[in-house]
Amino acid sequence: MNEDMKKELITWGVNWDDVKDRFMGNEDLVERFMIKFLKDKSFSDLTYGMEKKDAKEAFAGCHSLKGVTGNLALDAMKEDVLELTEILRKGSLEGAEERYQRIKKSYDDLIEILKKYKV
Repeated sequence: MNEDMKKELITWGVNWDDVKDRFMGNEDLVERFMIKFLKDKSFSDLTYGMEKKDAKEAFAGCHSLKGVTGNLALDAMKEDVLELTEILRKGSLEGAEERYQRIKKSYDDLIEILKKYKV
C-alpha cells in the first residue's frame, strides 16, 4: 500500500480501521478497490438522475453509491449519501440538490486523490 495514498485517504475521510477490517487487514487489496472506485458508475448515475430531475433514476444511483460508500468506509460523504438516499426513496427532490452538491464536492476531492495513485 502506498503510504502517501493511505494518509491522503484518511485525511479525506476514509475510516481506515473499518475498511482495513472489511478487507481482512490486506492494505494492498484496499488500495486496489479504492482505485477501482474510479470506474464505479454510481455517482454518474446519481448525477444523471439529478440533472433530469428524476428522483427514481437518481435514487438508483444514490442507493448504489450508498453501498460502495459503506463498503469502502468513505465516511466523508456517508451521511450525505444516506440522507439523499432517503429523500429520493420517497420520490422527492426537496432538499436533494443541497445534499447532492455536498456529495459532489467530497466525490470530486476523492477522485482527485485516487487519480494521483492510479497506475
